[in-house]
Amino acid sequence: TALGFASNKPESMTYKAVILATAASALQAPLPRRVPRAATVAAVAPAPVWVAGSILGGAAGTPFVVKATNSWYSDPTVLKLPSWTPPNKVFMPVWTVLYGLIGLTGYRAAVNSALPGLAVGHYIANLAWAPLFFGLKKLKLAAALQFALLGSLAAVWSAFKKDARLLIPYAAWLSYATILNLAICRLNPSGVQTVEDRTPTGVAALY
Repeated sequence: TALGFASNKPESMTYKAVILATAASALQAPLPRRVPRAATVAAVAPAPVWVAGSILGGAAGTPFVVKATNSWYSDPTVLKLPSWTPPNKVFMPVWTVLYGLIGLTGYRAAVNSALPGLAVGHYIANLAWAPLFFGLKKLKLAAALQFALLGSLAAVWSAFKKDARLLIPYAAWLSYATILNLAICRLNPSGVQTVEDRTPTGVAALY
């Protein structure tokens, strides 16, 4: 009847209102909170891990340095060095500090999503210098690599913002090392050739 229809209409409207209110509430429900990048990076690899990892990576070239400084690098009959060459004993403590600062700077940049890929490449290229200079005795190639390191460091410097000040000691030592490398090249234009390098081995030793 018309009376019965009218009596059911308010109930139907009530159901619709409840459904709409439920849907609106679901749409307004807060989304799951994203974990900040800084917290993620810190949880996966906190600052001490970055520092230690950077130092350990740098230590990969230590065997080349130790072998060379105990032989041809310290032999004036094989290699001429400038008078302002640092003592061999300073290499390890200096680079330990510098690699530690590099690791700390990298960590701070990573937590702020500001670690350039070029900076990672710079670090890897830096690790190649000791084997190139002390291991292979490629003085000129090592000097060229030094210039590449200076250029790439300058290119990424602004990306680290205020944390770039942590890299000032590294930049200073890298500049000094580049000048030293060039001076060694000038004093030894023919490169380095030790007794072992001049001694034929293998098949060549038979002739």
